[in-house]
Amino acid sequence: MNKVELAEQFISKQLPNFQCPICKSNFTEVQSGTLICVNNHSFNIAKKGSLFFLNAPVNTEYTAEMLNYRHQFLTAGFFTPMMEQVVSNLNGGLILDAGSGEGTTTKWMAQHSNGDFVGLDISKPAINIAGSGIAPVPYPLFMVGDLAHLPFADHGLDAIVNILSPANYSEFDRTLANGGVLAKVIPGNHYLQELRHLVYPNGKHATYDNSLVKNHFIEHYQDVQFSKLSYEFPLNSELFTALFNMTPLTWQARERKDAILNTGLKKITAEFEIGVVRR
Repeated sequence: MNKVELAEQFISKQLPNFQCPICKSNFTEVQSGTLICVNNHSFNIAKKGSLFFLNAPVNTEYTAEMLNYRHQFLTAGFFTPMMEQVVSNLNGGLILDAGSGEGTTTKWMAQHSNGDFVGLDISKPAINIAGSGIAPVPYPLFMVGDLAHLPFADHGLDAIVNILSPANYSEFDRTLANGGVLAKVIPGNHYLQELRHLVYPNGKHATYDNSLVKNHFIEHYQDVQFSKLSYEFPLNSELFTALFNMTPLTWQARERKDAILNTGLKKITAEFEIGVVRR
């Protein structure tokens, strides 16, 4: 099957769990590459098998070049230990990767955990990258959408994964099923610390403070259980170049790019706090 047919198969299986983001009504059918709701709003499946749920494209600061560097870095395994811990909390069903970026995390989870995975991001270039190449097996569905208007029915999701991305907790609450799981990953305070010291040699911003993000999460979910994971990831010159170009951390150091790349790094610290909420 081609990607459009694979997407149709995925959507047909999970059709009752989707919802029109325009009128909040149920979808009634998906056929001939088109998803249609009861009020006749329709969404065409792109050739890459992805869906576009926004009225107009949204410009983000993440360019296609940055996203390709991110894809290169993440497919080298930077997130793997963290992802292993995330999927250990999942129990199948329909699972949303909210803020999936260029799809590396969604594809990894689909290949290492049971369930039907959907990757959603507001960036069309990111979803275009996610849908490129040979369709992976199992097949995850990718869509361009807004976290404030998730295209899922009330309590239609068995799990939501939110990795280093913005969140919309009211929509997470609406769409997460009773007995479902929310796993949010935030950077630890030592995340990418070696790169921070190169970019900010005077010490300012050389460490990251995750307290605002973490405390906001705790305020909304008092029963969240956090675990911390820290490890070092080896770098070569190509991976360091990819790292430098994929992260907003280096945006203020573009004029020193060549000097920083020439200095290089042999390793980088990956530190995460993983918050898990069970409904």
